[in-house]
Amino acid sequence: MITIVGSGPAGFYAALTAASLREKVTVVEERDKLGGTCVLFGCIPSKAMLHPLALAYSLGRIGKTLNFSYLELTKLAKDAINRISKGIEYALESHDIDVIHGKASLKGGKIEVNGQTLNSEKVIIATGTIKPSGALASDDLPYLDKDFNRVVIVGGGVGGVEYGWLLRMIGKEVHIVEREDLLLPKHDPDLRKSITNYFSKLGFKLHMGVEAKIEGNEVITSKGEKIEGDFVLLSFGRKPNLEGFEELRSDKWLLVNEYMETSLKNVYAAGDVTGSFTAHEAIHKGVTAALNSVGKRKAYDGSVVPKVIYTMPQIAYIGKTTGNCKKIDMVTLPRAIAEKETEGFLKICEEGGKIVGAVVFSERAEEIITIIGIAMKFGISISSLLDFQFPHPSYLESIWELVRTFEGIM
Repeated sequence: MITIVGSGPAGFYAALTAASLREKVTVVEERDKLGGTCVLFGCIPSKAMLHPLALAYSLGRIGKTLNFSYLELTKLAKDAINRISKGIEYALESHDIDVIHGKASLKGGKIEVNGQTLNSEKVIIATGTIKPSGALASDDLPYLDKDFNRVVIVGGGVGGVEYGWLLRMIGKEVHIVEREDLLLPKHDPDLRKSITNYFSKLGFKLHMGVEAKIEGNEVITSKGEKIEGDFVLLSFGRKPNLEGFEELRSDKWLLVNEYMETSLKNVYAAGDVTGSFTAHEAIHKGVTAALNSVGKRKAYDGSVVPKVIYTMPQIAYIGKTTGNCKKIDMVTLPRAIAEKETEGFLKICEEGGKIVGAVVFSERAEEIITIIGIAMKFGISISSLLDFQFPHPSYLESIWELVRTFEGIM
């Protein structure tokens, strides 16, 4: 028997994988609904809220107007949450996976929940993260039941940019307070400059190069500026959900090796609790943990992971932007011109004839970065990509146009 603690992407796919290999599986979930942070608070409700705003944005590019209230967006979010959470419940049931609702803890390598000890041979910890305290977090946005006008976001990283765009597109006054001089710290310099300029054009109030102190609904910057909002949104500072699992070694995150093994024999861990920050990383870590828990030896490979920020245009990145880099502006693409989606660029970097990284700020960036990621993962050379017939007209052919310049064909 395998006990899995947590029903988010890591726990869910670990459970399906183990059950498909004829293991008896029990999932323990402390919340009433299944799905974890991704389904209940994060990637699913945010996409439900972002989608209509993306439609409105695209229509605005051709002179049409489409408006939504915030409460309309939260209704869409809650509908998606309920439907997908119920789907997870049905999927687990169809695989004969037992579900126990309650707060779990690990004692002597065994899981205790609701006063009983589960007699399982293997344990997979997939408890995810908990939101920061001291202000509202992105978790709270799908559940706000009243409208508002002014928001102060502390942190201009990935979360601050994506949720900031959402709030700005719904017509709110959005302030972003960031300690660095450009948005998206630690990202590619060209991307950071472009996004910061783009957000300024969208009417964001950017307070850059300052520290922030939160006092209720007000932020006081290190320059003495006071910025008041209807609420303050803290966009960083999530921590691993480790309460009850103190027996396991951790630094900031739960420590695992490439086989998702923890410091205790027969106890594995996967997902955000181990320090990954996307649902697709969590899914693959969950699968890896399950395979190893049933005796198959498989290492997790997180070397090539595409990441996407769902603004409009989308932002996506993968690998490192070092070496020989070339860039193409989307304004040169016939498809982008036809659809009036000319904002942004694609930048690809190569070493030794192979792509090592890329950043995209563009319509369909999610698709562009995925194709580049496949080329990186399977070692497809730049010269080989030259022979692939990308659709025309498309945003994907920005890859081919850059490949031509790498090959000296202008």
